[in-house]
Amino acid sequence: MIITHTMNVFGERKHPEKYIPLCIKRARDGELVSIHADPTKTMAGSRHYIHAADVADALMFLLPLNVSGLESDFGGAKCQKFNIVGATEMDNLELAQFIAKTQGKELNYEMTDFHSARPGHDLRYALSGKKMKALGWQPKPVHERLEQVIDWTLANERWLAL
Repeated sequence: MIITHTMNVFGERKHPEKYIPLCIKRARDGELVSIHADPTKTMAGSRHYIHAADVADALMFLLPLNVSGLESDFGGAKCQKFNIVGATEMDNLELAQFIAKTQGKELNYEMTDFHSARPGHDLRYALSGKKMKALGWQPKPVHERLEQVIDWTLANERWLAL
């Protein structure tokens, strides 16, 4: 048995209220995009975004491994734990700018204090992917995956109308 941890998973058909599809739509339409930032509104929050297909690939990579002999480094857990994370940490402003640029648009944005807007949420979400990398697994580049999702979303406009 193994346990996996991941966060900030994106992909085609993600609900349009979520950050990446929302940015795609708002950038396409020239609407304002809110960027969660620190209280000074000068540093954008950051994430390790990962495409759903890369999560599936990581799981398929782990299944045939004999993990029982691997050193346990999670407080004596009864099974191995693996973090499945995107290869590159991106801040939310960089992400939104990339989404707009990919569409040939200028990003209309404002920085907002993340904690006031969403109490209890962290400015940065990150896990270490060193263990998976040491085993030989890495996700595809996030920019490549984002382009794939942007292209799909724009080709399936009805999805943004949900």
